[in-house]
Amino acid sequence: MATLRFNTIDSTEYRYFPITKKKIRLSVAAAHDARIALRNHLGEDSNVYEIVIGGWGNKMSAIKRNNSEPDVVEAETENILSSEAQSRFCIKWWCDGLLEVICHDFGDVRMTYKDDEPFVVNFIGFSTAWGSRGEWIVEHYTASLPAVRTQLAATCNYWIDCNSDEGLPRNAISASDDGLYIGRARHSNTVTPGSVRGRICSLAWGGSTHHKKEFQVLCHPNVGWVRSWQGSVPLYALPGGETEDSYALFVGRVLHENIYYVGKIQPNHQVCYIPLNGGEVAFTEYEVLVIDEDAIEYVGR
Repeated sequence: MATLRFNTIDSTEYRYFPITKKKIRLSVAAAHDARIALRNHLGEDSNVYEIVIGGWGNKMSAIKRNNSEPDVVEAETENILSSEAQSRFCIKWWCDGLLEVICHDFGDVRMTYKDDEPFVVNFIGFSTAWGSRGEWIVEHYTASLPAVRTQLAATCNYWIDCNSDEGLPRNAISASDDGLYIGRARHSNTVTPGSVRGRICSLAWGGSTHHKKEFQVLCHPNVGWVRSWQGSVPLYALPGGETEDSYALFVGRVLHENIYYVGKIQPNHQVCYIPLNGGEVAFTEYEVLVIDEDAIEYVGR
């Protein structure tokens, strides 16, 4: 288990992490409008619980379901947040549909909601908006593979088998205009995303670069790249593989010395690893591959 420490900018866009727990303890330093989203998956049609802490000018908190009005729960919580100190919370959800938000540093305030049509929570997202920025700490975080296993299976047909003796498929997706493509390959009980150049897939694992003559290349027509950081991924992020310890991997891209490299985003490590100069190099800021016809690059960091 790891402790996540990360920042959110002033944006209504959530940064997501896969999650397989039913309870999470977190704290945030923010002036107002700290937002947490619990989602089934990263597609547009996912069910979602949205928890707003210190909204409406740090006066109210609420729980929303699928962004519908009115809020399913509201509570008066004037000055519950501070940009100068961490405020602690605990969020729990059960298979019978009960969702509970406990505000540890604000008396006995609890927000509870009983959903008659509950859904499985596989992703948790964080955001600060309407002029607010946040510094978050998430305790005992895990990002194991079951959170994205369904999406990995559903998107396996996006990847086409290749080898160094054959040319790339005509519909292989370019990651830059200098002959870089998006690949993945098996290595040491993993499936790891990597860079494809010249019919070779290079991936980062165990501190080194590994070159694969047999690999898969991405052949989905509607992709884009969205900026992210510190292990998080945006909506529509494409799961790309798994570690030997059954942790989820996503596809990332890094611009280093004016050259793009494709690598693996490992949320529990909070970085994107790329194969570089024979090694495995970690970056805390990167771009995430997303599947979306209208993917727009995220700016504003």
